[in-house]
Amino acid sequence: MNELTGAIAAMQDQIAQLQNDIETLQRATTLLRGTGTPAKATSGPPKAKRKRRKVSSAAAKGAPGQSKTTQMRKPTWSAAEREAISKRMKAYWAKRRKARR
Repeated sequence: MNELTGAIAAMQDQIAQLQNDIETLQRATTLLRGTGTPAKATSGPPKAKRKRRKVSSAAAKGAPGQSKTTQMRKPTWSAAEREAISKRMKAYWAKRRKARR
């Protein structure tokens, strides 16, 4: 019985060491990828990221006249992006109309 308890304790130590190794590797992967969060083992290639607008220091501190909606506003689309979306949506709805007939 004493041997069994010793074996269990040894395995638990080994599991703890492996978990530490996994965490270290995840942190290293995060640093190498340059992302803020650890990568999931099942995730595919990283998705393209959009740049965030910088908030002025006055807005970040909550200066009067600056609402949260102004601070958190989404970036506007360029004319090319709007045109591409327009073409895709027109094709989508044309396909839907054709399928209904």
